[in-house]
Amino acid sequence: MTRLRSLAVDQAIRQTIAQYQVTHWDFATAETKEWTHGYHSYPAMMIPQVARQLIAIIRHHDPACTTLFDPFMGSGTSLVEGLLAGMSVHGSDLNPLARLIAQAKTTAWDPELLEVLARRVFMTAKHLAVTPDDWPDFDNLTFWFKPRVIDDLVRIKRAINTVIPPSWQTFFWVAFSDTVRWVSNSRNAEFKLYRLDPARLARWNPDVLGTFVKIVQRNQIGNAALAARRPLPSVTLYGHNAMHLADIPDETFDLMLTSPPYGDSRTTVAYGQFSRLSLQWLDLPVEPTAPPPHKLDQAMLGGHAASSLIQSLDSPTLAAALDQITAQDTHRAREVLAFYRDLNEALREIARVMRPGGFQCWVVGNRTVKTVQLPTDRIIAELSRAYALVPVITFTRQIPHKRMPKENSPTNQAGRKSATMTGEHLVILRKE
Repeated sequence: MTRLRSLAVDQAIRQTIAQYQVTHWDFATAETKEWTHGYHSYPAMMIPQVARQLIAIIRHHDPACTTLFDPFMGSGTSLVEGLLAGMSVHGSDLNPLARLIAQAKTTAWDPELLEVLARRVFMTAKHLAVTPDDWPDFDNLTFWFKPRVIDDLVRIKRAINTVIPPSWQTFFWVAFSDTVRWVSNSRNAEFKLYRLDPARLARWNPDVLGTFVKIVQRNQIGNAALAARRPLPSVTLYGHNAMHLADIPDETFDLMLTSPPYGDSRTTVAYGQFSRLSLQWLDLPVEPTAPPPHKLDQAMLGGHAASSLIQSLDSPTLAAALDQITAQDTHRAREVLAFYRDLNEALREIARVMRPGGFQCWVVGNRTVKTVQLPTDRIIAELSRAYALVPVITFTRQIPHKRMPKENSPTNQAGRKSATMTGEHLVILRKE
């Protein structure tokens, strides 16, 4: 697009968004598990309707936008919405469980044959004989799973490997993974790994095969909906860290749509902890350079604290926030700096693979550290200027349903509370 044309499109996007009521973007009563979005629980999932609306707005004003990229794809929400909009979609995530889920959610299997295979795997799993010699070998197996549960999970796993053709197994491995989480001894309503308290653990007697059957049948409904939209555009998945998109050529994508981590995994959303039990049960292909399941969080943004507070990131907003945090706790300041240092590297790489005139849509949360708010929306806009990105608009949506308390105690001082995140900020940028 020419510069004048680009500026006109920017203004049109702003005008379109301004027409909506503030509450439009909350989607408080929306069905967030339609299509294949309900296949598997995953931390901090993007609301599908947010992705759907952003795609529709961008494509309305830029019809040449045909390729979508999500460098922090998680379970693939934006990819599914891109497919439904007729776009070729590309996603990347360092977490192999995320890639498995995203692959399943963006694949449409023949519903009739899937039903035949589902009945076959249910029947096979029900009658397999299992002994402790068949159990998987990983640390703390019996800490996280009761012996009878382990037996049933082994039956399901062997049944999938025995009767399901390899090209169809992804669908069943995702259902198996979700089953692993729900029947474990963990407090599965939380994303971090915490074992059930002794009283609840004594009463815990999950129906493993029944849980697996229900999950498979639930996911078959989503698959049937997606299959009705065949033929679907192409899907390409990568296992890259967003800071290193090495084998993706320059200027490849028209639209980037993502919701990055709020901060480092240790102090925000622990994607690695959430995935660990499933990854220990699944026999997923492992890249030579990939981190083991228990080190996933360390490999993600901000996984290692900065060695010092000397930095040259071009963000006055970040510099001011770091000064305030440093005055209270230099170690926490170095952790915060590490996250934004890594995010800056991701911004550089993502800008490289965007075509000129292409748009980036960031859905971000502004967390608070040591009572200091970190305006990630403004920090992204400031850092992006170095990579030929110009701001189009930033606006806010409320989070109607969130898995976090309304207040927390960031200072660990008795009685001193701070409000937690209640909204997300949507940042739209354009590459010049």
